[in-house]
Amino acid sequence: MTAVTLTPGQATLAHWRAIAVGAAVQVDPAARTAIEASARAVDAIVAKGEPVYGINTGFGKLASVHIAAGDLAALQRNIVCPMPPASASRCGPAMCG
Repeated sequence: MTAVTLTPGQATLAHWRAIAVGAAVQVDPAARTAIEASARAVDAIVAKGEPVYGINTGFGKLASVHIAAGDLAALQRNIVCPMPPASASRCGPAMCG
């Protein structure tokens, strides 16, 4: 199976279908600078400890619930793949494996 290169603003349904059935994923190198800047911005928010919706709080009715720093990686993973591990194959190994 061919690897899928994700380019911001250009991912197609065919790309996501290929990923869902196990295609390898790579990010367009041109996007790396923006990804790293975004990661630094999130790190700065987390370091301040101030609540920011979806970064260190729950969602919807749980928006006022603070998520501890040690649980933030799990929170973000659960956003992408919110189903139990037994069902993760429906999400695709690249995203939930």
